Amino acid sequence: MEDESSAENTNVKIDAKIACTDLAYKGKHGTSESFRIDEQGCLAEVSEFEDLLEIINPNGRWNITTLAFGCMALAILPFQTVTYQFLGSTPEHWCHIDTLTEANWTDQQIRDFAIPINSNDTDEKNCKFFNYNYTRAVELGYEAAMENRDSMAIGDGSPIYCQSRDFNVSHYSLTLVAEWDLVCESRALYSTTQSVAQFGILLGDMTFPYFMAKFGRRPVILICSALSFLSGLGAAISPVYSVYILFRIAVAFFGIGYYTGCFVYTMELSSPSQRSAVGCVGGIPWSFGFLLVPSIAYLVRPWRYMQVAFSAPMLLFIAYYWIIVESPRWLIAQGRYEEAATIFSKAAKINGRAFPPSEAVVRSMEKMAPPSKPKVEENLSQQFTRNIKDYLVLILKREYRVKILINYFCWCAVSMVYYGISLNSDNLSADLYLYMVFGSLAEFPSYFLAWVLVAYIGRRISLSLCLWAASIAICVVSILLASMDEVPSGLIMPFAMAGRIAISSAFVICYMYTAELFPTRYRSLAVGQSSVMGRVGSIVSPYINDILGIVVVWAPSALFTLSSVLSAALCLFLPETRESITEERALSPKDDEKGKSGKLERKTEEHCVNSGFQDD
Repeated sequence: MEDESSAENTNVKIDAKIACTDLAYKGKHGTSESFRIDEQGCLAEVSEFEDLLEIINPNGRWNITTLAFGCMALAILPFQTVTYQFLGSTPEHWCHIDTLTEANWTDQQIRDFAIPINSNDTDEKNCKFFNYNYTRAVELGYEAAMENRDSMAIGDGSPIYCQSRDFNVSHYSLTLVAEWDLVCESRALYSTTQSVAQFGILLGDMTFPYFMAKFGRRPVILICSALSFLSGLGAAISPVYSVYILFRIAVAFFGIGYYTGCFVYTMELSSPSQRSAVGCVGGIPWSFGFLLVPSIAYLVRPWRYMQVAFSAPMLLFIAYYWIIVESPRWLIAQGRYEEAATIFSKAAKINGRAFPPSEAVVRSMEKMAPPSKPKVEENLSQQFTRNIKDYLVLILKREYRVKILINYFCWCAVSMVYYGISLNSDNLSADLYLYMVFGSLAEFPSYFLAWVLVAYIGRRISLSLCLWAASIAICVVSILLASMDEVPSGLIMPFAMAGRIAISSAFVICYMYTAELFPTRYRSLAVGQSSVMGRVGSIVSPYINDILGIVVVWAPSALFTLSSVLSAALCLFLPETRESITEERALSPKDDEKGKSGKLERKTEEHCVNSGFQDD
C-alpha cells in the first residue's frame, strides 16, 4: 500500500488548466486523505505554514520526537549559567601567616592567637589579623604566647588586612575561590565569574538571531553545542583566573546560541495549539536542568572535575546531527521550497499520513512566501544610519516610546530579582544544595500559575500581581534578616520560595506580554531589546548579593523588593492586550476571506507567539 501511494505521488501530473482537481491518497496505516489542487497547481487547503503542519499531523511521532529532543536541549543551559556558587563555593577562611605556618602551628592555634574570630564584623574575622610580633610568638611557643599576647602587640595591635588566606577545604573540597583566593579585597572577582556568564549570554542574544536568520537553525545548534562543550573543557583546565573568565564568556555565549536555536526550532515546528503550551510552560526543561545542578555538584566536589561534569551532557548533541533537520519554516522563508517539501514528505511518512504531490506543495510554498526582491544597494554610511534608526525606532516613535521604556525597566528588574533570589543562599544563611533544590522545584508550579493567570485575568494585571506578590515575600525576608541575628532556615525559606514562584511567573508573563504589546513588524525587535535589558539586570545581581550582602545582609532583599514594587506599579500604565488580539485578528482581510471563524477563535490566545513566526 505504501509503494502504491508513493507511485501515485510520483506519477501525478498537475494540469494548470483544470480549475480544481480532487486527488485521493492512502496513508501508511490506511488513512485516506483528499487534496484539492487549484488552477495555479497549488493545494487549495494550504495558505499558511500551519496548514502544512496539519497535513503531516502535528501530533505525529516525527513531530513529538523532534519537539522532545529540542526541549531536552533547553535543560542543559543551567549547567553553565547558574553554577558559579558551586564552582566557587567559599570555604571558611582566615589570614595566612607565614611565620606561624612554618613553625607548624595548627590551623586552630593560628586562629585562636592571630585572628579576631570573636568579631561581629565578617570582613574583620575573615580578612584581618592582629598586628603582633609573630617571630617572638614562635620563640615563646603557643601557650606562652597566648598568656602574653599584649606584649606581642605592635603599636596597639589592632587588626590589619592580610594579603593571602588559608581555607578550610574539608567540606567544599577545592573550589576556584580557594585556588585563586577570590575573597576579601578580591571578592568582586568572584561575582564577576557569574556576571561574565550573563555578559556572554547578552552578546549571544545580540548575535545569534542574525546567524539563525542567515544560516539557519540547525547549523547554529550544532556548531554552538560543540564550541560550548570545548569551551567548558577549556574552563576546567584554565591555569589562571583571566583565562577562566574568557572561557566562561565563551561557554555562555555559545550556550545561549544552542538554547535560542532549540527554542526557536521547537516553536517553529509546533502547531498553534501546541505553541501556546510551549510558550508558557517551555521553561520546565530549564527548571529540570536547574534541579540537576545541585545533584551533580554534590557528587563531584573539586571544581575542575565539576566543570567537566557540567560540560559532559553537551556530548548528547552529537546525536542531533542525525536527528535534527533544518526548520522547514526557515527553508520556506529562504526560498528553498524543495528541501522543505522533502522534509515534510519524510515526516508524513513517519507519521503515517499521506502527502500530496511535491510539485503542488512547492507551488503552495511559493505562493505562501514568494522570493524576496533584491535590496537597493547602500553605501556604508547609509547602512549605518538606517540600522541605527531601525534599532531605535521604538524609542523614536511616540506611540511606542512609553511602552518600550516601561518594558526595559520591568525586564531589567525582573531578571535582577530572579537571579538575585535564585543565587542568594549565602545571605540567607541557607544550605546551598537544599536552597537550589527547593528553588528549582518552586519553578515548576510557576509556569502553570502564569498560564492560568493570563488566561483568566489578562496580561497586565497578572504581571502586576506576580510582582506585588514577589515584593511582599522578599520584603518579609528582608525584615527577618534585619531584625534577627540568626534567622532559622525553616522560617525564612518559605518566604524566599514564595518570592521565587512569583518572580518566575512574572518572567514568563514578560515574554508573552512584550510580544503582544507591539505589532508584528516590531515584535522581534521589542522582545530582543527587552531581553538585553533583562540581561543587564542579571549581570548586576551577583554584585548585589556578594558585595552589598557582606556589608548589610538585608540590603539585597530590600533592593529587590523596591525593584519589584516599582515594576508592579509601572506595568499598570501599559494597555491590556488580551481583548485587542481578537480585534487585530478579526480585522485581518486574510482571515475574513477565508471565513475561518472557528480557527480565528482558536488562534486568539496563541497569537502572541504565532505572529512572531510570520513574515512581515
